[in-house]
Amino acid sequence: MKYYIYALFAMLMWSSSFIATKIAYQAFSPILLCLFRFSISFILLLIYRCITRQHTKIAKQHLKTVIFSAIGGISIYYTLENTALSLTSASMTSLIEACYPALTILVGILVYHEKTSKRMLSGIACSVAGVVILTGFSSASSNMAGNLLLIFAGILWGFYNYLVQKIPLHYDSLTITYYQMFFGAIGFLPLLLLEHPMIINVTPHILFSLLYLSAGCSVGAILLYNHALKGLKASHASVLMNFMPVFGILLSYLILHENITITQIIGGIIILFGVIISTRKENA
Repeated sequence: MKYYIYALFAMLMWSSSFIATKIAYQAFSPILLCLFRFSISFILLLIYRCITRQHTKIAKQHLKTVIFSAIGGISIYYTLENTALSLTSASMTSLIEACYPALTILVGILVYHEKTSKRMLSGIACSVAGVVILTGFSSASSNMAGNLLLIFAGILWGFYNYLVQKIPLHYDSLTITYYQMFFGAIGFLPLLLLEHPMIINVTPHILFSLLYLSAGCSVGAILLYNHALKGLKASHASVLMNFMPVFGILLSYLILHENITITQIIGGIIILFGVIISTRKENA
């Protein structure tokens, strides 16, 4: 039970990242916030590695893959997500990101020619239908450009998952994350050219949001999730990710006071149903 609790707390932190990001937007521009967030996360991981005396290095022949995963899965992905989040609501972001497991499977089928079944295809189609409902009949608070950026980010996340699988298994997740944070933070520097960096009216609660994003959502959640995997099967832990949009909607309503529409609820249910269908293993 304690490992399920660890995993659920990780999901709660990841879901709350949208809320903290929205709050931080009162002082920071989206890409600049990414740079600060992951730079602080890298520093925290560096301190953690020093304290625990973990000094594992990535070999040169594997470094290229790690760098590409960092640029794609952190620099570009979070630039898209943060830009989208500045255009659409936190609740809509939570719902659309719920379809990412199905998009990952779709990338595997179309690009990596993985075998599939009719059930998986029907699950993907169901998730896509849910996204179409959300983006086609969204409320006034949700911007179409932001929703489309989130969908594109989901496709990129699918490629990221397959890229990470090319990293040899003998590297622990903390080491991989440490290097990804470093190269990912560097990757935000040229991306800053896409916006006019902005820092205004930095208040204590905004600084807390930034530190929470760095320490809680980027570092704490990863460590909790990795610890949960010591006592849970990966398939069981991944199923718990279906709680993320639920947490995201509740937190958006309670903290940001965003309106939750019937269309969002219906679209979200359809997406979750499709993800459950497409990610379940076939019966033996």
